[in-house]
Order: sequence, then structure tokens, then C-alpha cells
Amino acid sequence: MKMKKIVTTLVTASSLAFVGISASNVAGTAAVQAASTSTVDLQSTVIYVNNASGAPVYTTPSNEGQVGATGQYLGQGTAWASNKAIKVGNTTYYQVGNGQWLSSADVSFDAPITSMNKTMYVNGNGGGVNLYSSAKNGSYVGSVQDGVAYPVYASTTDANGQVWYDLGNNSWINGQYMTDNKPAQKVTMSATAYDPAVLGSSMGYSGVAANLSKYPKGTQLKITLSDGTVLNRTVNDTGTFAYSNPNQLDIAMPNSQALQFGRQSISVQVVG
Repeated sequence: MKMKKIVTTLVTASSLAFVGISASNVAGTAAVQAASTSTVDLQSTVIYVNNASGAPVYTTPSNEGQVGATGQYLGQGTAWASNKAIKVGNTTYYQVGNGQWLSSADVSFDAPITSMNKTMYVNGNGGGVNLYSSAKNGSYVGSVQDGVAYPVYASTTDANGQVWYDLGNNSWINGQYMTDNKPAQKVTMSATAYDPAVLGSSMGYSGVAANLSKYPKGTQLKITLSDGTVLNRTVNDTGTFAYSNPNQLDIAMPNSQALQFGRQSISVQVVG
């Protein structure tokens, strides 16, 4: 699925390197004295730089509360993994690398939101898709229908790096269910299964038998079974039943699976 991605990049704490970030000298590197320090281990925390000028990178706070400047900055909107924090007086420093720390004054736990102005389509594989009040543990606020176009006003990412889109009125949708391209029309059909080898054919199991006046040989189909399983098959045959029933597909599969398949309702899209 083609999706627009925001500039935020998620990395792990063990692989942080200051590559491609803006670095400059900090005026003075004098240590800052604080009254006390305390250290906390974090669990897979992601922090985002929200300082428009970039976040200064500091050295590891000492036991006496001294913090020095490294002369490096991390750019606004970038995301960094942290597994340790040290509180120095009223300021908390988050570790983002070996001897590299960011101040709580320059970061946020919420991903930046990027404004957008475009139309995208819901790609829900034939069903509705839930909307939430935010991209971060939001509550359910409704749903949208598959294949429908919606204006998109903003995007952001959650702590797992998943893109979310704002459809307006505090309604956010998981980006995996949105696409820039209008999804192919879905058709509901009936399906059975057969084993070409039982019929003496060597065509294998990548094909499907269909009414060739509806789906000519070589047509690529995306088939969604009643249990949600998705099959990508190419029309390469036409069975007697499919020939006389344009709303019927016979799906090739090993005989043991075909015997269990029975007859079921499926959703079919032409994808090529």
C-alpha cells in the first residue's frame, strides 16, 4: 500500500549515531550544578524533539548533578529511543546513545503532527475501518467504509512507527487502511475449489478457473475468502461450472484442501 510517510525516523538506542544531524558548537561547555540526581530505567520509550532550534545533546549527568554540553544537536521532529532517564533537580535527561542525553525541556512523548491537504481512499479489504480520537491510545469514535475517498488533514506516527491520518473532527485512522490510489472494485462471488492434478493437468496451484468472458485468461485477481484469507491468483482455466456461471470461481489447490473448502462467498478484485 502506497502511503505518504512523515520525516520522523525511529531507531533503537543501541544503534544511535549522529549521522545526518545538524551539529554546531555550543557557546561554553561549563557544567551545570544541581542539588540531587536519581536514575530510572525505562521500557522502550520513544521521545520526539520538539525544540524548533533542535535539541542540544548533553553528556551523562554526574552523581553530583553536573551536566555538560557536547556541541551537537538533534533536529526538530526526529524520534529517538531511550531506555534510561536521570533527574537532575527539576530537569529530566533521557539517554539516546552512549554518553548522549537530551533534556526534558527539548522533547515530548507525543509524535509531531504534519499538516496535509490531500485525498486518500479507505482500503479496508471489503469492510469498515474504525476511527479513533487520537493516534495514541485514542477512543473509538466511529468508522468509515471501504473504497470511499476522504480528505486527509494531517499525519503522525505512534510509538511503533505506524503512520496515522487525521480525517478531521478528531478522527484518526490507522495508515495501513489508507491508500493514495482508488482501490479496485470488489465483487462478491461464489467459490469452490478443485485440484488440477486430479484432472490430469500440470497447471499447478497458482491459478483459478473463471468465466473467460468476465475474466479473460491472464487476469490477476485478489481473492478474499470468507475467513479473511487473501489469495492472489491468475485466471488460467475455465471449468464447466464456471463457464456457465459468471459469478462462480473455481480456485486451484491441493485436493486435501479442496475437499475441505466447500462452497463459500468471496470478494474479488481485479488487480492486473
